[in-house]
Amino acid sequence: MEQPGIPRVPAGLVARSAVGALTLVYSAPTPGAGSRYSDGRVAHEARILSAVAVRDALVSGLEVGETVLQATRAAVAQAGYADVRAAGYLAPLARAALDGVPVRRVLGRLGHDDIVPFARALETAGAGGPLVGALAYAAGAGKEATLRDAMRFVAGRDALAREYARGFEVTRELARPALLSALSRADSVRGALVQAYLEVLSEVPDLDVAAAAGHNEAEDISRMSKGVLKAGGVHSRRGLEGLSNLDGLLRADTRLAPTATEPPVIAAAFLVTLEYGPDSLTHRIRPATGLGRGR
Repeated sequence: MEQPGIPRVPAGLVARSAVGALTLVYSAPTPGAGSRYSDGRVAHEARILSAVAVRDALVSGLEVGETVLQATRAAVAQAGYADVRAAGYLAPLARAALDGVPVRRVLGRLGHDDIVPFARALETAGAGGPLVGALAYAAGAGKEATLRDAMRFVAGRDALAREYARGFEVTRELARPALLSALSRADSVRGALVQAYLEVLSEVPDLDVAAAAGHNEAEDISRMSKGVLKAGGVHSRRGLEGLSNLDGLLRADTRLAPTATEPPVIAAAFLVTLEYGPDSLTHRIRPATGLGRGR
């Protein structure tokens, strides 16, 4: 039953918001992550092509697990690459918007039947990590075990699981406000997305870095991000210099790539466009004149 006071969002707006958020964040010169200036681990064009597959899956009417699986299979078929984590972040948010309910209600109804398609999505994308094992255990633990249970079990070690277990806390309470604040000051959406990324990275040590290089390294990167923000972030010359130095450091060692920090920024951009319209981001797009040039 639809909760009064929360309007349903039209499928067309959900689709445009999703592809816009994915495309813009994939293209932003975030430190240590891929952008159109540097392919990194995956070609930028493959990431952009995969965004279309995610968009279509989000408005397919499927439940969360099947949505993530459909998005992953379609992305692999289209681009040879799937960002299963981004699809996992967006699927509950899109379902909540389409149904006109809080995301906590969508998360609360995740059941046993969502486990297998979610696990197959991770397998299709070639993803590893603690969530894979948690889903395999939950799948064999009986019908009472749910996808949300599996997420809670590894919430301290997996960024996506943490969001499912805690009601998208990082996305809603950190990334979204940071992006809105940055949009009110930045010259372009590019700078706003980088600023929001820095805000998240400075407050939440990246779990992928922690898994690959250790918790101390992850905390060091958070401290360095705070230093860049204190220097002005994207709003000052000193901040931009610090940003460039941080980017170089993170790219010098693949273990230091903060790949768990990008998805909550994608999710935040999606929420902002749902609330304020797709042009809330796109009207600020301008040609690149310095930030990220040459990466």
